[in-house]
Amino acid sequence: MPMTISQRVEALGQWLASHAGTEGGAVEAYIVPTADPHNDEYIPVRWQCRQWLTGFDGSAGLAVVTTRGTAALWTDSRYWLQAATQLDGTPFALMREGKPDTPTLAQWVKAQGITRVSAPADMVTLSDAAALSADGLEYVALPDAFDTLWTDRPAVPAEPIVVQPATCAGATMQQKLERLRQHLSKSGMTDACLFTDLADLAWLLNLRGADVAYNPVFVGYLGYEPATGSFTLFTHVHTLTAEASAQLHEGGVAVQPYEAATPWVAAHTTRLDPSQATMSLCADPRQQPTFSSPLEGWRAIKTEAEAEGFRQAMLRDGVAMVQFLRWLDEQQAAGNEVTEISADEKLTALRAQQPGYCELSFPTIAACGAHGAIVHYEATPHTNVRLTPHGLLLLDSGAQYDCGTTDLTRTIALGHLTAEERRVYTLVLKGHLRLAHLQFPEGTTGLQLDLAARQDMWAAGYDFGHGTGHGVGSHLCVHEGPHQIRKNVRPCTLIPFEPGMTITDEPGIYVEGRFGVRIENTLLCVPSRETDFGRFLRFETLTLCPYDLRAVERDMLTPDEVEQINAYHMVVRRRLMPLLTDEADKIWLARATASIEDDRG
Repeated sequence: MPMTISQRVEALGQWLASHAGTEGGAVEAYIVPTADPHNDEYIPVRWQCRQWLTGFDGSAGLAVVTTRGTAALWTDSRYWLQAATQLDGTPFALMREGKPDTPTLAQWVKAQGITRVSAPADMVTLSDAAALSADGLEYVALPDAFDTLWTDRPAVPAEPIVVQPATCAGATMQQKLERLRQHLSKSGMTDACLFTDLADLAWLLNLRGADVAYNPVFVGYLGYEPATGSFTLFTHVHTLTAEASAQLHEGGVAVQPYEAATPWVAAHTTRLDPSQATMSLCADPRQQPTFSSPLEGWRAIKTEAEAEGFRQAMLRDGVAMVQFLRWLDEQQAAGNEVTEISADEKLTALRAQQPGYCELSFPTIAACGAHGAIVHYEATPHTNVRLTPHGLLLLDSGAQYDCGTTDLTRTIALGHLTAEERRVYTLVLKGHLRLAHLQFPEGTTGLQLDLAARQDMWAAGYDFGHGTGHGVGSHLCVHEGPHQIRKNVRPCTLIPFEPGMTITDEPGIYVEGRFGVRIENTLLCVPSRETDFGRFLRFETLTLCPYDLRAVERDMLTPDEVEQINAYHMVVRRRLMPLLTDEADKIWLARATASIEDDRG
């Protein structure tokens, strides 16, 4: 019989106590991050230790268990409501990260007189360990507790690795590798170095995999030796398709088993990126030479081939969304039962019919009524509800196509709306439009752009806790850096925007216990014009899906906003209509994209 959460916490505390007699004093706290050996956002099941330990399945969180019977979990505002529910009745105290009165991990641990901590070495980056040290905590390497406690722990994933055609990437693998060689040479790199980020490897080698749910990446490392200019891929060799093996061979990339990466690092004077590489790769982080990988920044700038791939993916996604929204309206009008889960299943099935569909790009959020206030809600059989004939449905979804990745949110009127629901919807739409239509000078950062999305809602006394926008990968991870749009001062918000960067535009307002609104399109940064004051940039909207005008408070819109909505709907109608084969879908799209003036008249 599976252990309860309380039993798992107790077992981890006992395990830690049995390993506490290390040189230098007792280790009395065990940290369990949301992480894996490659510091990825979406974690393969093998490394979902925090979820196994706590029962909380949100995508962000950090747990700590001590030998003194205390336990806590930190998570951000997106998951406060979800975590409060899932942690109820467990030993974990919920720490609402970002609130002024919430202690940091270091403060909470040191308040109990604990200064020596441990964590699975392949889940802690060199930067993480340095941050612990700066906070007065000493990281002590211990065996991975979950190899003992999690008796049916899954194996390291090993799915097939396939080629991403250069026609989709806009550059061959050899061209990318030579660019990297030149960059490292110009930076004076004479030591070997190891690249650990899975999206970096997939992008650089023009390969894709299926080792991580929703992300077409494969588990691996890539080593580089400047003396010979040679690259070595460490991965599960048997998972390479014949085409992938041939591409690597032709490009001069050697292949070794995944497990050979750690001894390879030890055999060379090897530089690691401290923000990505984990403690499992080095014996002493204080003596570890480091470097900063340029690859995240490079893949953020899309080639024209990648940009065109996005446009094609958005066409396919737009068709599926029109089919779904028409179906949903018909079901609601007929009084047929539709639940959050069945809505999700229907949309997924329609996407799967599109050419080049691979999988979803993240778990769909289909949140009705009060569930819409849970920013990253995911319906389960326990929480699933029937869609009501009134109120709002927040639908945040996306897909991986062979040519690109999609991410969009529409908030849908299910019937009668309250005055506040209409007002909030319109405030969110106004912020969404303002950001999408900005023109801004080169060098502008996400921190500077963020106000555009919040200006109207701030004036009305509303705000939201999550970021306003994130990059999107090219048939890669749906969340991509290094740039973001958000109101917080962080390294990611200080990255200047450049042509070729993708970014989502997703403001929202969440009224706890009642409803939530979010509207999201994916944008592409493109040149706008050049004046005496310099070069200016703007955004091209990639997403093709109507806004729900039934939820709009018309009097709150300015003439410019009306024109922007009508112009966008004209583009949606012009591009999607020829792809629709069902006459009912065409009729629905024509109505959904009718100009606001026509709608009123």
